[in-house]
Amino acid sequence: VIKMKYILWIVLILFVAALVFFGFLIGQRVDFIQYERHVVSFTAKGIQNGITAHYEGITVEVNSTNFEVMSSKLLTITERQKIRKIPEYDEQIIMTVKVDEENFFIIIPVSENSKDAYLHTRFDGRNRYFYISDKYRIYERAYSYVQPEGFYGPNKLIEN
Repeated sequence: VIKMKYILWIVLILFVAALVFFGFLIGQRVDFIQYERHVVSFTAKGIQNGITAHYEGITVEVNSTNFEVMSSKLLTITERQKIRKIPEYDEQIIMTVKVDEENFFIIIPVSENSKDAYLHTRFDGRNRYFYISDKYRIYERAYSYVQPEGFYGPNKLIEN
């Protein structure tokens, strides 16, 4: 009888562990799908309401084509690694792309010599933090879309 109790407890513990594990996997997948939906919503709001980018002391109104391509290519990189917090950073080296106070993303280079970057997104009031490896050159690519010359047509320089 005592052996049976131990076996029952072991089975119960394994069952609970399996439930927690599968719950975690399902939660990760739901968060991934929600993020993708928030990116689509963010892109639509930006096209409808206009978007500004601020970097290196420059503010630019980004044209809708540049913004749409930038959002679809840079915010949906599947190899992004979700992290809990971004380390302290220098405000002078970041790029902020913003629709309004509740919808923006910030690209933060890891260091001056590295092409790695952190990505802080805030879509519909939900903050997420990611690390993106250097092979994607996310800051350089975003820069090509938001510079005054733009990639798919010129953007409007607001202030210098």
